Amino acid sequence: MFHGRTEELSFIQQSLFQTRHGNPQHFLIEGERGLGKSSLFLMVHQFASGQRPLADGSRLNFLVLSVELDTTQAFFDILRCLAVDFQRALSEKEQAKTMAREVWDFLSNWEILGVRYHKQDEALVQPYEVLNELVSRFAQVIARTKDTFDGILILIDEADRPGVKASLGELIKLLTEKLTKRGCDRLVIGMTGQPGLIEKLKASHESSSRIFTTLSLKPLHEDENKAVVESGLNAANQINPDLTSITPEALKMIAQLSEGYPHFLQEFAYKAFEADNDWVISELDVRDGAFGQNGAMNQLGHKYFNDLYFVQIGSDEYRRVLQAMAHYSDDWVDRDKIRAGITIKDTTLNNALQALKNRGIIIPNPTVKGEFRLPTKSFAAWIKAFFMFN
Repeated sequence: MFHGRTEELSFIQQSLFQTRHGNPQHFLIEGERGLGKSSLFLMVHQFASGQRPLADGSRLNFLVLSVELDTTQAFFDILRCLAVDFQRALSEKEQAKTMAREVWDFLSNWEILGVRYHKQDEALVQPYEVLNELVSRFAQVIARTKDTFDGILILIDEADRPGVKASLGELIKLLTEKLTKRGCDRLVIGMTGQPGLIEKLKASHESSSRIFTTLSLKPLHEDENKAVVESGLNAANQINPDLTSITPEALKMIAQLSEGYPHFLQEFAYKAFEADNDWVISELDVRDGAFGQNGAMNQLGHKYFNDLYFVQIGSDEYRRVLQAMAHYSDDWVDRDKIRAGITIKDTTLNNALQALKNRGIIIPNPTVKGEFRLPTKSFAAWIKAFFMFN
């Protein structure tokens, strides 16, 4: 059911080809929540590991590490996470099972500089010694499997979540430098995160962001939205005894409501499918699924926007200011444009803008006085969908 992202996948596949031939090209995918960064990495994992063939029918054979970071992790925790998944990846490959046993088990004990220790001794170990050991193991595996694997791919999802003190930028910079010094040139790193990830990497090492080629993930096009919904229905119709269809109008409405955000698309499509009771999804089904009890708008609000839109705002007039701004997505908009979109007193508008700015719900333009924008395109898309039938 994956559609779109043709340019991104093409670039990443080219990066993998380059890495296979000793010229790694690390990549970073940046984008808002709900744009499908994790789904994209799932596809990359399948292509890189040979589970899915490339367009020409050939298959890659990378050893793929895939980790997801969280807000609690520090430098050492990230190293442990990589080490554990390294062992998992080796254990899953028939050609490398023996090597997995030979390398080490980071969950129980390992050797660093010839000294064996156990989990209770973690406080005695320097993280940089762990990094050196990890680099040594990567180099060892790459050297011993040069005729078996194309290389090693490390996929780091949600890389923006650890705090600045985790020093992820420094970790990545040191890892790549140490691998280069050892002549280990068949390891490539891919990373995803929300906007701001590059600045967070720079905070721990100024040049860490230069390691990566950065790709900014954008919303899907309308035809891609429709293709996703149709693929979902095709999959459902292979399972269910009664076949479900969708009207062109309903399909277009789902595409417009989602505004190209895959997670939005999944919610609106699923809830419309759930609301349907005559095996034909209509515009009414889409509306009922979106705005009914526990509908798509309710679910998306709970996951992303309720705090910004309801909890922090007690005035409907302030919400109408956000509605007017949503027509401009996350572009800068001034008072005149906002006032043109709604009927509101000047004093109320000024109070609303000041309050929304103070609460961090809208962002002031640091270079143009009196201009503001919504924090994300996805927030604008949700607001527009919320008012589509109101």
